[in-house]
Amino acid sequence: MAAFEPREWATRTVNWQPARTAIKRAVHTAADARGRLLERRGDVPTPSNILAAGPQKAGSQWIKALFDHPLVRSATGLMTLPQLDYQLTPPRHGFPAATFVPGYYGSYQELAALPQRGSRKVVYLGRDPRTMVVSGYWSAVETHRPTHLEEVEDLRTELRGLPMEEALVRLIHSASDLFATMETWIDVADPDVARFRLEDVATDAEGQVGAMFEHCGIRLSEDDFATVLRETSRDALRSKDLAHRKGDTEGHYRSRPSDYREVFTPVHYATFEEVAPGLVARLGYPPA
Repeated sequence: MAAFEPREWATRTVNWQPARTAIKRAVHTAADARGRLLERRGDVPTPSNILAAGPQKAGSQWIKALFDHPLVRSATGLMTLPQLDYQLTPPRHGFPAATFVPGYYGSYQELAALPQRGSRKVVYLGRDPRTMVVSGYWSAVETHRPTHLEEVEDLRTELRGLPMEEALVRLIHSASDLFATMETWIDVADPDVARFRLEDVATDAEGQVGAMFEHCGIRLSEDDFATVLRETSRDALRSKDLAHRKGDTEGHYRSRPSDYREVFTPVHYATFEEVAPGLVARLGYPPA
């Protein structure tokens, strides 16, 4: 029988957004107290923080599952923080010591401006932004749970009422700030930041995950590394997600394809270049 995980239970069971946020903030408070205790004892692991950075719809749930795997947590000694909207409310005093921070969606400059409580490693996971648009469309109209942000829910309602071709154009325009944030990570010359692409993870999970762990100083045995790869594969995470779903509860892992080449028209390519000129090329992706 799998071990009972209170944090995972709370995340899946509590669906009222204000209650979910209150629970997350309580966990942050507990993590901060734990971190300060470790600091006083001189027992803070190295690195003190690992951050999973990157844009939404670029594997953020996968990388959270990866670094939150029990074998990885045991190797790092880090407590996984629940995701909060750090890009909207940055932590004034930095992140608690001895924590793994999933879902950092802000710019590099915003991260660099935060107080740093100890050594830090950042794993930035990106994706072709055109594929992100398509993935974001399916998430908005079909699978993502309601949020507490009125403007996001208004956009979702608008997208559901549009033909897909028009909805994608609307979504590209609405994502201009997201694309600008992606731009800030392209030429970062920071030895504590390592950049990866979700497409490369899909074709070479062993090599890419190995490089992530090497960057963060994580050492696992061959057997443990193989277990982590197996249990955090997309199929394994989809099966786990579906096993916890009841009725019409939304899931993160959809069966619909997100490849922009299957749905983009010349209008979408032109709109994308208008909103984020040159971004695709600077990220190293083909023009079409």
